[in-house]
Order: sequence, then C-alpha cells, then structure tokens
Amino acid sequence: MAEPKKYSGLLSWKYILPAGSLFSKILLAILAYTLFVIWWDEHLFPTKKFTEITSVLYSSAGMGLLLAFRTNSAYERWWEARKLWGQLVNDIRNLSIKVKQFVPVHDPRRNQIALFLIQYPQVLRDHLRGHLRVKSVEEDGAEITSFGHVPMQVADTIYRRIGDWHKEGVIDGFAMLQMDPHARALMDICGSCERILKSPIAGSYKFMIWAGITIYLVLLPWLLVPGFGLASIALVMVSAYFVLGIEILAEEVERPFGLGANDLPLDAICLTIRDSVQSLLTVQESNEVKVTGAFRVELMPTIIPEKQETT
Repeated sequence: MAEPKKYSGLLSWKYILPAGSLFSKILLAILAYTLFVIWWDEHLFPTKKFTEITSVLYSSAGMGLLLAFRTNSAYERWWEARKLWGQLVNDIRNLSIKVKQFVPVHDPRRNQIALFLIQYPQVLRDHLRGHLRVKSVEEDGAEITSFGHVPMQVADTIYRRIGDWHKEGVIDGFAMLQMDPHARALMDICGSCERILKSPIAGSYKFMIWAGITIYLVLLPWLLVPGFGLASIALVMVSAYFVLGIEILAEEVERPFGLGANDLPLDAICLTIRDSVQSLLTVQESNEVKVTGAFRVELMPTIIPEKQETT
C-alpha cells in the first residue's frame, strides 16, 4: 500500500496563499483599486475629509469581531472532525485487542474481521470525499454498478460477525458486551462526520460576511490614502491579505474531509489504523473484500491526486 502524501512546511505557498491563484488575483485587483484611489486623490478629488483615523479603527474593529466569530465556527467543525477520527482510531484498536483476546487464533473469521476493520476507515474516508467506487454482485453473479451506504454495510458485517461468534459459543455474553460499544461507535462516528459534511454554515451568514468584507475593502483606501499617500498601498494590501485570507481559510477548514492543504490527514490516519490492526491480528490484505455474500467493495487508492489549484 502506498505511503500517504507528505505535508510541507508552513512556508509552502499552499499555506501562504490559501486559495492559490484566485487569492493572488483578488489581491492584485485590490492593489489596482488602491492605485486608482491614489491617482484620484492626487488629481481629481484632493480632499482630506476622510482622514479621521477613528473611522479606520472602528471599521477594522468591527471587521475583526466578525471574522473572529467566523473563524471560531469553522475551526470548531475542523476540530470536532479531528476528534471523531481520533475516536475511530481508538475504537478500532480496542476492538482489535478484544478480538485477539476473545476469539481463537484458528478461527478464519478473525482475519476477515481484521480486514473489515482496516478497510472501514478507508471506506468512510472515500464516502466523505465522494470518491467511493462500489460494485454490487448478486448471488447469481449479475453486477450492479451502484450500492447504498457502504460504511453502514461494512459496519453491519462487523456486527454480524460478532453476533455469529456469540451464537456459536465462540465468545460469551461478557465478551459480546465488551465488543459492542466499539462496534457501535463505527456508525456513531460516521453519522457525526456526515452531520459536519452536510450542515454547512448558513448561506445568509456567509453572504453578510462577504458583503462586510467587500464594503470594508472598498472604503479602506479612501480612508487611508488622504493621510498616508503611497504608504497606504502597503497598509491596504496587508489588511486585505489577512481579512481575505482568514475568510478563505475558514471556507476551507469548515469542510475538513477533502484534499486541501488544511484538511485532515485522513490518508495518514487510515494507515495508522492499518498498522495498529496488523500489529495485533494476522492479516492477509486484499484490495477487494467480500463484505457480505452479496456484494464487494472496490476501494479507491490510499493516495488520491491533489485537486487542481483554484483558478
């Protein structure tokens, strides 16, 4: 299995310019607008009526508060998603330990459930990214090119294996109760991740933020140019960089399951789970696993090429 992509340092351009070329074009447009305001002030409208520094302070303070609320809400979603995937690592490790302790080594279904535990986070990752490829195979061999909620089917199969062991007397009721919370957590985590994915920040709230940013950046040169002249170029560009950068970063961070530089390292987490399960249970890996007798899951590669830069 391929190793996960390596993340570059903080000086990488993908961290400095969150939206790539789009962010650069916006900054260039603001620079051109500021130069126009300077020319206008020097040639057509040489007035000092906007030079009150308190106007800049008040508008900057209001914008700062607005962006602080925006950043907090976006980061809260990112951090919740990170905690959920950390919980997934812990629950799969705990379930692997209990399978190792309670199920005899000679039982072939031990290796089977180990494969399911390795592949569940990969299926969940691709499900959240919308990259999951699935084929369903009927018992008579006829193929269907689509299937329903695959993480649910994998979790159901894991539960069914544990139930079969209990019915056959391989594990007792106490062992069943010990395994149940970890198996149940698989779908709890999936549901919470789907809630984050499918419940974005309200559109009206985003519109108000972008409207405020636009008005602020349109007025800022008129407030600074009469008092600072050419030096206002640097002041406007620095302000625009941080105001736009924070908002664009918040847009990216609130969707933490993708392939962006600031998204969760889900590929690395999947490999961590794989290594943990393999260290506890003997696993013969396969890229194509029969989840039930009626269908199979074809997993996407662990590494998916990075999305192209926004233009």
